[in-house]
Amino acid sequence: MPKVKQQRYNRVKTLHNVINSDLEAEDTRYPWQANEFKNRKTILEIGCGKGEHSLGFAAADPGALCIGVDLKSHRLCVGAEKAIARGIDNLFFLRARAEQIMAFFPDHSIHAIWLTFPDPHPKQRSIKHRLSSASFLSLYARLLVPGGRMHLKTDSRMLYTYTRESVEYWGGRILADTTDLHAEETAPAKGAKYIVSAFETKALARGKTIKYLSFTLN
Repeated sequence: MPKVKQQRYNRVKTLHNVINSDLEAEDTRYPWQANEFKNRKTILEIGCGKGEHSLGFAAADPGALCIGVDLKSHRLCVGAEKAIARGIDNLFFLRARAEQIMAFFPDHSIHAIWLTFPDPHPKQRSIKHRLSSASFLSLYARLLVPGGRMHLKTDSRMLYTYTRESVEYWGGRILADTTDLHAEETAPAKGAKYIVSAFETKALARGKTIKYLSFTLN
């Protein structure tokens, strides 16, 4: 492991705003279960990477509770340290696989779920790993409050098209849909257009267009 990654891997274990699913006991109370966060709007970003969108959501809406989920410790370390440095106390990071997510939150407790530039898994044999496949949509439907919203940002036309078809086949409802988010005069959702990650900036520089979907599952 490169030196910087190793340093972050070790450092992230000491950060109070990062929960490592591998180290937690089954009966652990997670920080977001504290009384101070009860009845808050809860925003979940799955596959958050360095947490750029989660940081933006938490800063823009201090009354909300934001949680970024990713499996890579060194990435989470970057986001968590930025949150601490900026005094953002309504944001936590969870190191876990997306498939494990139901172990950390009760049914119908999340108000919005963001999938920001997830791996499109283009090969046919990898469809089950796409974060908008039917098995994941079923998980999200359990997590979301009635009327809760899903959001997808991607530079992959394949994943955008697949997600739209998957949602419609599953029985969800598309609320907003664009194949060029930054060409829209108004943002279809708070944070969709104006929170831009480093990955998104690079994609735009390469001439990619950003696709966006918002949909409900219940």
